[in-house]
Amino acid sequence: MNMREQALETLLRINYEKAYSNLEIKQVLSGHSMKDEDRRLFLNIVYGCLQNQIYLDYIIKQNSSRPVNKLHREVSEILRIAIYQIYFLDKIPSYAIVNESVNLAARIQPQAKGFINGVLRNIIRKIEKDGKEFKFENWNNEKEALSIRYSVPLWIVHKYYETYGKQTAEAIIPLLNEQPPFTIRCNNLKISRAALIEQFEKLGVEAVPGMLSPMAIHLHNLGVFENSIEETSLYKEGYFTIQDQAAMLTVERLNPQPGQRVLDMCAAPGGKTTYLSQLMNDEGAVIGRDIFPNRLKLVSQAMRRLACTNISLQEQDGCVYLEKDKESFDKILLDAPCTGLGVIRRKPEIKYHSTKEGRKELVKIQEKLLENAVNYLKPDGEILYSTCTINKDENENQINKLLQKYPNLKVLPDKNGNDYTYTSPLLDGCDAFFMCLLKK
Repeated sequence: MNMREQALETLLRINYEKAYSNLEIKQVLSGHSMKDEDRRLFLNIVYGCLQNQIYLDYIIKQNSSRPVNKLHREVSEILRIAIYQIYFLDKIPSYAIVNESVNLAARIQPQAKGFINGVLRNIIRKIEKDGKEFKFENWNNEKEALSIRYSVPLWIVHKYYETYGKQTAEAIIPLLNEQPPFTIRCNNLKISRAALIEQFEKLGVEAVPGMLSPMAIHLHNLGVFENSIEETSLYKEGYFTIQDQAAMLTVERLNPQPGQRVLDMCAAPGGKTTYLSQLMNDEGAVIGRDIFPNRLKLVSQAMRRLACTNISLQEQDGCVYLEKDKESFDKILLDAPCTGLGVIRRKPEIKYHSTKEGRKELVKIQEKLLENAVNYLKPDGEILYSTCTINKDENENQINKLLQKYPNLKVLPDKNGNDYTYTSPLLDGCDAFFMCLLKK
């Protein structure tokens, strides 16, 4: 199949059938034999169109007689694919992109061939006259300009300003369309970080220690391993797992100790659960719970591969209180379900799919999970509450409500004296996470 047609099908499933980009792409790559250059083009187009969708639609609007939301879905996606290539991929001549797009339309939506050809040629003429660069100086509202150029819905731009302040938000927002570092966590139950770095270097992969976590390694120039890292013997033998440093920091901040009884309330897919075990030297007990049995299977697979034997898995809705667990855990990790606004780089469709109703429902779920966590905690025990979002309603505001309801709780400040810790891509390229450590 033509790579642009495959990208079109994938984008249609993500944008209109609410498929997850990472799962959809993984399925395509595993189900098709592709040359390396075709694989790169496919990934470039799919992620590029998702990351830049608002900007691409803005360009269509400037050059089309019809609004984007009135176009047939296949037509709008064909235009997005073409415009992304014209603006962001320098190796493909514009005339070739136009011809490919018209040919694709001929197979998918033949009545739109002339319209697509006309819009794309208008865009090329405008580029020849004015260039490709987005002119921020022409905008009176800097937040609107950032929203369009970096394809971040305006309400999310406001959230970043609210959380990080103007200067930091304006530095982070352009990074939301950048590829995040490929970061792994060394499993020191089996190998040291230095020894694992040496093993990767023997494979011709540049391995650089992460700056935030003692177990983090950034992998560069992966080459043939770029999309098959899980097929390497190092992975299969459990020497590492793929995890961002922000996720590692949440577990490190909780600081579980060997011999303790620790609960992970939302365990799947198991990255943090297995790190709890790792930091406990596989001693004591980790109880990993999740509501979905299929996702618990992922945790089980990770446990076996990483040789984490002190983990017990339970299919359990964290919102349902269990009286038997009252004051029975030394430490609790609650990495709560959230809007995911801090991992937009990895799942760019998140920024388009979030709804106000969905956000309100998540806040209710988080409140219930936090209340249950407090009741499960032993006196003098600790809870680490974390999210991968920057929405204060899911973060600081949740903690403030909890403290009012449970005055026996107190916040333990981080090493910088902050009650609330935020990470961001400005910190060694990691995701934007929120975390707060509470003591009973």
